[in-house]
Amino acid sequence: MLFLGRKEAVMCEFRIDDVTTSQISHNQQKKDQREWAILRLFRSSFTSFPIGKVEKSECPDFILNTNGGRKIGIELTELKYERDDLEFNLRAHEDFLTEIMHGAQQIVERESSQKLIVDVHFKDELGPSICVPRDRRSMLLSEGFTESIAKIVLDNIPNSTGKEYLIDRTSKYGDLNLPSKIEEIRVRNMTGRYEEGLWYAGISTKIKPMSVESITDRIKDKDEKIVHYEPSDENWLLIIQNSFLMSSRYNSHDVQYALSHTYDSKFDRIFVFERIEGTVSELKINRI
Repeated sequence: MLFLGRKEAVMCEFRIDDVTTSQISHNQQKKDQREWAILRLFRSSFTSFPIGKVEKSECPDFILNTNGGRKIGIELTELKYERDDLEFNLRAHEDFLTEIMHGAQQIVERESSQKLIVDVHFKDELGPSICVPRDRRSMLLSEGFTESIAKIVLDNIPNSTGKEYLIDRTSKYGDLNLPSKIEEIRVRNMTGRYEEGLWYAGISTKIKPMSVESITDRIKDKDEKIVHYEPSDENWLLIIQNSFLMSSRYNSHDVQYALSHTYDSKFDRIFVFERIEGTVSELKINRI
């Protein structure tokens, strides 16, 4: 297992191919923006990220053309949700939270030019309530969260790049102003380091814990698709972990065991990226 530290400035040019709005759906645009933001976070945390030009792709998600003439494909993935209640609709859950965060981001960015990373940690009981059809109650709930989150962020923008504020029940502001179904909000100022912000939300206790099994599932799923990738000199898999979204069954011993395990894979290199803390762990691979 290899732990790699942070590096705030890495010489690497990023370019998004020119496309018109009519060529790509609104949802795809948001997905692409989020993937770019996550890759930039990874780049700033991984001291050995090669210098070169990164371009958006479909299979894999990114192509890195290094200054040394190598072509590296980079695929992003996240640990999957695990729900015991069969009626839960994962896509509805993701769409609901994405809509809230996108709306809040739009409000804030109309008022402020700061580039922010915003993480919102919702309470678990919010989940089942969004499985109902989209009715007026659901729309009002979404709008209420959107406006509340935007106001809290605008009131708590860090005054310098790299600085982060945590608003939770232990803080005076959070105790008085956090909506009842939100546990905490993290706001980090990344102005000057990133071209756009990253706004993210999730529910804690229903995320599948990090384990050998959960990582193996992600690797197997992506291994099946690697045959469709653009030809490259190397292929990397980046598994995103969100620590404050981890299950209540989180066990540090299981996590360390999962990170030190050797995995079978068709990828040349696999990394686990803890997005909140910026920790990068490279997994040991048995190439198949």
